[in-house]
This record gives sequence, C-alpha cells and structure tokens, in this order.
Amino acid sequence: MRKLLEKIGAPLFCLAFLLSTTSFTPPRAQAQEMAKPQDQNVTITGKVKQVSDSSLTLVDDKNAEHTISLSATTKITKAGKSAKAADIKADDSVVVVAQKGEGDVWTAVAIKVS
Repeated sequence: MRKLLEKIGAPLFCLAFLLSTTSFTPPRAQAQEMAKPQDQNVTITGKVKQVSDSSLTLVDDKNAEHTISLSATTKITKAGKSAKAADIKADDSVVVVAQKGEGDVWTAVAIKVS
C-alpha cells in the first residue's frame, strides 16, 4: 500500500496543485476586475424626437426620453441601405443599439430606421 501511495501520491499532489492555482484569483485581482467598466450594450426602440449630427433623442414605448450620442463609427441604415444622421427625421421609428462609455454617456453603435 505504501509503495502505491509513493507512486501515485506525488503526481496526484502535482495535479491537485496545478488545478488549484489555475482557478484561484487573489482577492485584490477580483476587486480590480469588478471595478473595471464593462462594455454594456442596450437596444432601445422608439420614435425620434429630434436629431443632430452629434446626438439622437428618442421616446420609447414607455414615454421615456433617451438622448444618445452619435459618433463617426455609428452605423445607420434606413430601408436597408446605408444612411446618415441627416436622413433621420422626427417621428421616424428607430431601433438603436447603444454602448455605455465614460461618464455614463450612451453612444449609438447602430441605428436602424424603419
């Protein structure tokens, strides 16, 4: 029995050690991970209240007003074709996918106008 333990004991100990260190995250590292801002995307559906080159304000189905920033990388489509912010009009129905950035500002990633 002792010889068996000597033969499998060391490899078993090494395996247990390796498995325990790969899944262990020190508490400080966990806190830092939790403190990092996570990319958050939301989808908002509603009607356009007003639009400019830099922002879009829409009202959702619960009558909540949302102002979303537009950027040079915002992808806008209208009737299935590429469009610009100037092509969006008040009362257009839109689906906006926005990403939360610094300072809790929402920036449109994509806007689909229907």
